[in-house]
Amino acid sequence: MDNLITGLIGVALFLAFVLGLAHSIGQLPFFLIVLTVCALLCFDFYQSARKGLADEKKKKEKAAPSR
Repeated sequence: MDNLITGLIGVALFLAFVLGLAHSIGQLPFFLIVLTVCALLCFDFYQSARKGLADEKKKKEKAAPSR
């Protein structure tokens, strides 16, 4: 869960920085590159978070005593 929180903070800071940079530069090709990179970042974070949560769930199931 800690990785999810720190990941969200990192993604939010990165998005704020690069989108602000793209806005200040104001060139369409750079803005399109930034949007593509941001989309890839969000997709990778989603996949990593899903895998991490699934791993945590498996660890909890292993640790729980079976009845």
